[in-house]
Amino acid sequence: MEIVAESDRLGIAHAEHIRGAVLRLIGGAGEHDRLLRLEAQCDRLAEETQQIARSIVRIVRSLKAARGLDLTT
Repeated sequence: MEIVAESDRLGIAHAEHIRGAVLRLIGGAGEHDRLLRLEAQCDRLAEETQQIARSIVRIVRSLKAARGLDLTT
């Protein structure tokens, strides 16, 4: 009943109030948001790294082809 009363007082859904309380208990909503942002940054960096690696492979192949080298090595 306390959860219902408090969430009504705050003007938020009961589930939202419970979710917020749980996030605060396990490290805070701010920490949770920070972790989500860091995870997204890591995903972007991983994709950018893969793109760079593919570009390097293409450049090396082009250089080898220009010099008439075996492309299988």
